[in-house]
Amino acid sequence: MGSVLFNMSMEWLSQFKDVEDYFIYVSNRNTEALEFYTRKGFTVSHEILDGFITVLRR
Repeated sequence: MGSVLFNMSMEWLSQFKDVEDYFIYVSNRNTEALEFYTRKGFTVSHEILDGFITVLRR
């Protein structure tokens, strides 16, 4: 189900031709979500809130 919602979201976002970057914010303890988004082509960009949140970019 997660992949279906992800694909629908990415399809919707692709309508906005002036958007060049996508960012996702994930709790560092949520390893399943971090792995999910890296499989979808996102890479770690940086951390915020003293390392509590990982920011992924695509």
